[in-house]
Parts: sequence; structure tokens; C-alpha cells
Amino acid sequence: MLRKALIVIAMLMFAFPLMGADDSCSEEEPTVERQGGGKATGATAAIGDKLTLKGTTYRVTDAETAKQIGGQYTGATANGTFVVVDIQLTNEEDEPATILEDNIRIVGGNGSTYSTSDDAILVYPDQTLLLEEIQPGVTESGKLVYDLPSSAVSGARLQVEDLFSGSTGEIKLGL
Repeated sequence: MLRKALIVIAMLMFAFPLMGADDSCSEEEPTVERQGGGKATGATAAIGDKLTLKGTTYRVTDAETAKQIGGQYTGATANGTFVVVDIQLTNEEDEPATILEDNIRIVGGNGSTYSTSDDAILVYPDQTLLLEEIQPGVTESGKLVYDLPSSAVSGARLQVEDLFSGSTGEIKLGL
């Protein structure tokens, strides 16, 4: 009797992970729509490409570096080098989604991960996307500013996380 109970428990332990594995296989692969035309499966895009994860499409339209941003009264000076990213996000789902700081980060050429700079809030108050709620089917545009050590700028890429599924992708910034 004890032996049968142990066999049933062992079978249940193997059955539940297999059920979970079937669910993860049904998850959509990230896709990239190239700026010049064509599509690719994968999670890496370049400037101008549209990277679509499960519920969100990301498109970087420009990326540039600067030592200073803004004007005389609302300007900011980088501790290293500012990386200013112009981005468009489209909510592909049927419910609103909020963009959090952890959804869009930069991975520097040194492999370290960086979040947005607080100094940029005064410079681009109407163009930041963080904590912005995006309605279904709507595209929002904005600027994200990161302060990286100058040595980390070369090879930097934007790391994005889908607002709904947690799947991730990257966009090469060409820096």
C-alpha cells in the first residue's frame, strides 16, 4: 500500500512540471520587423526595427550621446556620458499597461545594467515614459536618458521586458 502511494506521488511530481512545460512552449517567440523590410524571429533588433514581444512592440528611432542635456535652467551634466534614447512603445494587448523602470534598461558595453537617470526628468518632463500607462492599441513616444560611465557606452544595447509576459529582448543602439 505504501509502495503504491509513493508511486502515485512520484507520478504527480513528474506530471505537474510537464504541464507547465506545455504552457511555456505555447508562448510566442519574439519577432523583429526590419526597418528596410523583412522579418526575423529572435529577440535582438537594431535602431529603426520593431521588436515585438508577447504584448508589446518596441521601436528605438534614435540614440545619441551627450555630456550635457537641456538648457541653462533645466539642464543636466552627466557624471559619465548621457545616452539619450528616443523610443516608441505600442501596447498590443486588450488592457492598459504601465511602464516601470525595470522594463527598459541599458546594458553597457561592459556588461553592467543601468537604469534611467533622475537628472533627465527636469530636462524632458513631457517625454519620459516611465510610470506612463499605455492604453490598448496605442503607441506612446518618449525619451529615456541613461548616465553611463564613458567606457560603457560603446556596444550599449537597450534591454526591454514585455509589459505582460516578462519575456525580454534587446535593441542594439549602434553606439
